[in-house]
Amino acid sequence: MTDQIGIVAEIRPGQRAALEALLREGPPFDLAAEGFEHHGVYLGDRDVVFLFDGPSARTQLQRLAATRSLLGAFVKMSSLVSAPRILEQTFSWDRRAEPASSGPSR
Repeated sequence: MTDQIGIVAEIRPGQRAALEALLREGPPFDLAAEGFEHHGVYLGDRDVVFLFDGPSARTQLQRLAATRSLLGAFVKMSSLVSAPRILEQTFSWDRRAEPASSGPSR
């Protein structure tokens, strides 16, 4: 089963352009090697949301946060954002599968 977890943080005043430039470089880790299937970022005027998808996404994210090799990336990010908070996926909806058709209905 794939889990999804998010982190929302406030963009420090005057740092949106610098954050966007940093994000353009891509994640500072290899998605597959870290156990993620997808990573996305939503950038607003005052907030940023990081989404992580993959098996045991929360556990993988906690392990990644403790990685010493990413310390520089975390320090750089902390100069651009503040007050990070973890968001757990609470609700999810999927489009229902269409029933198989056995021909034109009459």
